[in-house]
Amino acid sequence: MKFQNYVTRTVKTACFFLAVMMSCLLLQQYVLRNVDHNSLRVEGFYQEERDSLDAVFIGASDIYTSFMPGRAYEKYGFTSYLLASESITSEGVITAVKEVVRTQHPSLIIIEANAFLYGDSDNETNEAHVHKFFDNLPFSINKLNYINRKVPVDNKWEYMFPLIKYHGLWTELPDRVNMMQSNFNLDLRGYNYLKGFRTTAKVFKSDTPSLNSQLPYETGELDLDPELQQNLFDLLDYSKENNLNVIFVRAPHYVTKDTYDRVKRSNKMESILEERGFDYYAFENYSELIGIDDSRDFYNEDHMNVYGAIKFTDFLAEGLANDDDLKIGEQSEAQQEMWKEVSATTNRLYRYCDDLMTNGEEKGAQEDVITLDALENYSDAPIER
Repeated sequence: MKFQNYVTRTVKTACFFLAVMMSCLLLQQYVLRNVDHNSLRVEGFYQEERDSLDAVFIGASDIYTSFMPGRAYEKYGFTSYLLASESITSEGVITAVKEVVRTQHPSLIIIEANAFLYGDSDNETNEAHVHKFFDNLPFSINKLNYINRKVPVDNKWEYMFPLIKYHGLWTELPDRVNMMQSNFNLDLRGYNYLKGFRTTAKVFKSDTPSLNSQLPYETGELDLDPELQQNLFDLLDYSKENNLNVIFVRAPHYVTKDTYDRVKRSNKMESILEERGFDYYAFENYSELIGIDDSRDFYNEDHMNVYGAIKFTDFLAEGLANDDDLKIGEQSEAQQEMWKEVSATTNRLYRYCDDLMTNGEEKGAQEDVITLDALENYSDAPIER
């Protein structure tokens, strides 16, 4: 009898702790979580079928606002994803590459250079920027290695269990319901409609003149921050050790005198990469060839709108499609149907943003319930330029 009572108590205790654990996981996943476009983008990457991507793009907002995977698939037939996060650190880039190797094995990895071009390494310890990426990574040896190496002892648990950091978000309900619903819909659907692309429906108008026309003739260099340069070296060593096909790019920007130093650091990065046998394409220097219009194709100094993004996507995707290193894998019928929907959604988003900008409106456009509902009224036919 005593033994039966002991077993009963043990089972009840185990069930209680299991129920608490499941409740915490549900709260962390859908309610007490800092859900935004970064979390939707990163989580969507892990919902891709294993080894189903031909190319993966890694970087910050510079790349997720400038490249349209749906457009690249529709015109050039290769699958891609934007494993990118707002102001991602260089350590985040390194971890992202390792996560790609762990989960996808694409034939080509494209890294946007922004994370290595800051004037100092302050971004590496910017808590908000670090959390925006690492909070959304699943448990893996790569995430734990970063936490063990870089996160102070007092903060380690909140990186492993973000519920600890965001438990106070319940006070923001019901304002956060839309993004919670977006997260739930993403998990229910099983894939990201835009494969990480995000934009803002706005045409940037500035009184500060653009210096883009002189960039092709700029040969000056500025040294990279020592910490960022060492992280770049570590990334290059890792890529060589694992025989990765990695190329580095710099997306077009609206360059002014205040941001001109980044151009010179970009030139320095190009010298470093060429010396070590890696390709680097500073597309800021090719704005005229791409057809970028400074007066129409940006929504702020650092990001292109859909007008610029479609031009850049066509230019870069065509170059990648002609690269012998890019191998296009076979797809199942289900994958083909999913990617057709991705392309169709991208086309609707372009027309939605075009409509807003033509009428002088401004609005963020991303994969959330508001935007996806708004897209239903727009054609999904291919965009002809």
